[in-house]
Amino acid sequence: MKRKVALILTILMFGVIIAGCINQQTSSTQSTTPTSTTTQATSSKEMTAAHTTSTTKAPTETEQRKYPITITDFADRKVTIEKEPQRIVSLAPSITETLYFLGALDKVVGVTQYDDFPPGVQEGRTIIGGFSNPNIEIIASLKPDLIIATSMHLKYLTQLEQIAPVVIIDPKNMDDIYKAIELLGKVVDKEEQAQKVVADMKSKVEEIQNAVKSKPKVKVFYVVWNNPLMTAGKGTFIDDLIKLAGGENVFSDVEGWAQVSVEQVLAKDPEVIILTPHCGMTVQDVYHSELSKTTAAKEGKVVVIQNDNVLVRPSPRIVIGLEELAKVIHPDVFGGKYPLTVIDFMNRTVTIEKEPQRIVSLAPSITETLFYIGAGDKVVGVTKYDDFPPQVANITKIGGFSDPNIEIIASLKPDLIIGTSMHLKYLDQLQQIAPVIIVAPRNIDEIYKQIELLGKVTNREEYAQSVVNEMKAKVEYITSIVKDKPKPKVFFISWWNPIYTPGRDTFQGDLIELAGGENVFNDLTGWAQVSIEQVLARNPEIIILSAHAGISPEQLCETELAKTDAVKNGRVYVISDDNIISRPGPRIVLGLEELAEFIHPEVFNYEPQPLKCSTSVSG
Repeated sequence: MKRKVALILTILMFGVIIAGCINQQTSSTQSTTPTSTTTQATSSKEMTAAHTTSTTKAPTETEQRKYPITITDFADRKVTIEKEPQRIVSLAPSITETLYFLGALDKVVGVTQYDDFPPGVQEGRTIIGGFSNPNIEIIASLKPDLIIATSMHLKYLTQLEQIAPVVIIDPKNMDDIYKAIELLGKVVDKEEQAQKVVADMKSKVEEIQNAVKSKPKVKVFYVVWNNPLMTAGKGTFIDDLIKLAGGENVFSDVEGWAQVSVEQVLAKDPEVIILTPHCGMTVQDVYHSELSKTTAAKEGKVVVIQNDNVLVRPSPRIVIGLEELAKVIHPDVFGGKYPLTVIDFMNRTVTIEKEPQRIVSLAPSITETLFYIGAGDKVVGVTKYDDFPPQVANITKIGGFSDPNIEIIASLKPDLIIGTSMHLKYLDQLQQIAPVIIVAPRNIDEIYKQIELLGKVTNREEYAQSVVNEMKAKVEYITSIVKDKPKPKVFFISWWNPIYTPGRDTFQGDLIELAGGENVFNDLTGWAQVSIEQVLARNPEIIILSAHAGISPEQLCETELAKTDAVKNGRVYVISDDNIISRPGPRIVLGLEELAEFIHPEVFNYEPQPLKCSTSVSG
């Protein structure tokens, strides 16, 4: 166990943090996942534009550096470079990115398999292996005149030095990142451009600092890894970023990349918990663990920063990561402008005069979404059926889902009410209390739109986009696994006697298709009532029951449905929790995953207990 922890510590310290996540999914995630905000995209464009403008300027004779030069690298080594490098091998994505911003990417002939920025960086360049395990023979075959590496590569130093001069870059904080850029500028004769890049970065940092300087410091817990639980402490650039973004790193009293306990986290009670796609922990995990007791979880301020490469790679793009952190730590500073006018799912134009602070939610799915997007602290009223996250137990109940109590809602003095199409009959009364937003998603794409809409009206767009990105990544993963598999015929029973099932234009029907099945009632619209005769005529291969459908798999054996292939072959399943498939919110992807396991157990290594009907009953 000690060896395992030590190994994980080593990987995280050098692989994940210094060069960016070395998970093999990183490259595909970066290329397929959209940037999380318009601001981030703009920042990238601005940085790229600055890079392009400055590199088109031809250096004068006095600006040209004379070689040989001798520098001291981050390993305190004296390195002499005889002439201006023309063939560079980069052993880390962060180094490649920095060379790009310096205008020296044309000199790079070798990169790692994890390099993905700028887009297309691997085209026309040789892949020299992984970050932690570069291929020495391939590097030698490229005949480089300079190799730039990190402290992770010191174990290869003797071999690498036999090929070409080696410069070690190992930034541990923001000042080190500036120094690394300046050092690389000197090495590749781009000192003027390096100074400009650093100046632009410092200007952006100052802008963000000024925006948050009057705000109280928010206690932040940054999750580096889940098992064992690890975080970024003092002396790391993540610690620097949290402070610059207006936060207080709750573990700034420990050194480096540290292992901590849940008990320690609870004692420090963070107000914001920050996750990344590759940290091994999800928002759902937080709410189903002891961490649900933190203020961050109680107020719905648990966020996944989707584009973690801008956080974990110490390159000029780190300022984009800083901006993302600042937005999730102080969303009120960077949010949208009010009055705000939106169009809801009923095509109604709704104007919200100021950022809502007191919200009444008329559906459990809406409440869950508000907590996922960091607006849980604004919720003052929920239905009696709300049960997730657990913190909603302490929020005032405004009645049922289909029969909310208007007087109780009015007594809460909300400045925003969010309901569903079920509540249109109460619309006139509700509008006399506060602005009303109606959401009514029918499929997974509309669930994304609902989350984005609620993010917009609550000034939590950054959180909302993060949630949507995480959901899309999960959906993409599941659909990619089942896409080439046969599509078995699936019958979903929402309710028994009378039998109700989801047809097309329902998110449950949508989930069946995404999970690799064929909904046998896809020719019907909405949640439709069907007969046993209709089901027998379509002869489903799989039957899936809602947890509260009013019938068990064993009881199906005593019905005419025992004649279906699904019952004969024992392929009848029950959803573990109706809420993950009946509530159109962020947890719907958990329902999709469970459906996919039922439909394609062989792909997901799922081993269900087969249903066995007695011969006398099933015939």
